Amino acid sequence: MFAFLHDSKILWGVFQVLNYCVSRASTPLLLTVTIALLAARLLSALREIRKLPPGPWGPPVVGYLPFLGIRHKKFLELAHNYGALFSARLGNQLTVVLSDYKLIREAFRREEFTGRPNTPLMHTLDGLGIINSDGRLWKNQRRFLHEKLRDFGMTYMGNGKRIMETRIKSEVYDLIQNIRYTNGLAIDPNPVLALSVSNVICGITMSLRFSHGDARFERLNYLIEEGMRLFGEVHYGEYVPLYNYLPGKAQAKEKVARNREEMFAFYQTLIDEHRQTLDVNNARDLIDTYLIEMAKAETEGRSQDLFEGRDHELQLKQILGDLFSAGMETIKSSLLWMIVFMLRNPAVKRRVQEEIDAVVGRNRLPNMEDMARLPYTETTILETLRMSSIVPLATTHSPTKDVELNGFKIPAGAQVVPLINWVHMDPNLWEEPKSFNPSRFIDENGKIKRPEYFMPFGVGRRMCLGDILARMEMFMFFSCLMHQYDVELNEGDPMPSLEGIVGATIAPKAFRVRFVPRSSPLPVAPVTPPDHSQLRYVGSH
Repeated sequence: MFAFLHDSKILWGVFQVLNYCVSRASTPLLLTVTIALLAARLLSALREIRKLPPGPWGPPVVGYLPFLGIRHKKFLELAHNYGALFSARLGNQLTVVLSDYKLIREAFRREEFTGRPNTPLMHTLDGLGIINSDGRLWKNQRRFLHEKLRDFGMTYMGNGKRIMETRIKSEVYDLIQNIRYTNGLAIDPNPVLALSVSNVICGITMSLRFSHGDARFERLNYLIEEGMRLFGEVHYGEYVPLYNYLPGKAQAKEKVARNREEMFAFYQTLIDEHRQTLDVNNARDLIDTYLIEMAKAETEGRSQDLFEGRDHELQLKQILGDLFSAGMETIKSSLLWMIVFMLRNPAVKRRVQEEIDAVVGRNRLPNMEDMARLPYTETTILETLRMSSIVPLATTHSPTKDVELNGFKIPAGAQVVPLINWVHMDPNLWEEPKSFNPSRFIDENGKIKRPEYFMPFGVGRRMCLGDILARMEMFMFFSCLMHQYDVELNEGDPMPSLEGIVGATIAPKAFRVRFVPRSSPLPVAPVTPPDHSQLRYVGSH
């Protein structure tokens, strides 16, 4: 070693300097060198910080986290102070918030922004499914699901549209009948809507249909609502990972894991039942589609490459969880907000009902063919989506590499959040944004207009996969409810609040409403989907 140093005059010189410093115990010199190195590191860090979007500062380690409160509300305040693009250090995570619709569209159409953040809670999900996966797995799964869901009716065209409409009609009929049994008494609309909306997505994914009073559905609904709440809360352990190792502090992560384990046990039962009756030439639902794809990969010797080598059944179970929770909770919450806004805006409700009566009449329920002829009804739905913004922060993106946006550096791994509720309530974009006014979506020719700054289903490469189904369901459920019932409060009951329950979505606080049959409603004949014979009914009426 010493011979090597002797042969290299430079290294030998460095060695001699260090040896001198140590031998002379040159503490001042060592201190000076240390301070110089720290200063250089600090200057480098400051230069990097200056490249980031502006934003608030916070104490070391925790950053702005202690001041965060309710995220979307605090982000609204910060957007007022720092503008359309700002950043905040939350623990060890840099969060970048976009509140300008043009920036949101510019960023999310880029390939680099398709990643998902790397957090302890995300680790619990193993990067599986469609919502929280990224990279090749996400790309391949999105393409696969888009194709297969079209086969099951998630399309605006052809026979698929008719199949999906018939499926939705069947659930609308059952909802109307179940509400009629209440005899105009005030009820909590959440459970009945949850059942009907869930049965639509359950039929597509697992050929399963729950009935009123089924304990399994009630438990499943509870788990979904709990999961949405857990993912929407601010957990210190997500931003300061060491926090999770303190006694009793990993509660959120443990709750998510238990929630997921119980739901997966339910999905595993369904997968096992499907495997026993599988016909590879006739896919009944999404579970069959995945089982057929897995069998095909096994036959072709590419089983290890399927789903990028991830566990096949875990991926299938996470897909079911993603579609079921997103397909039920978001649509149900939107319908609940529609009821709230109809209670708060009776003149709008009357105009919706007058339009439906004039176009549809009283002898049948509205259908998808009526949508184009019911512009005010449709724009009432759009205005509800604008004002409620049930997913105010949409889904968090993360750049897969360092990128530049609007002149600022967005580092790889940062959490990038679109502030949708700011865009939907921006007075520079909307006239009197706090007023409920469906007519703002109707142009001078009476046609529906959807401005580019209206983005209830997200934008870009990771836009909501089920937007077609969501639009069909919301129109069918809302228009048919307005056709058949008036919604009223019991005398003395408070008006439902516009302050929602914050989770992964914002749902209305619990309220009770009377569904009063409109003047002599005609009986509505049940509608049976063509594939009803394949549905398995569970629970009791």
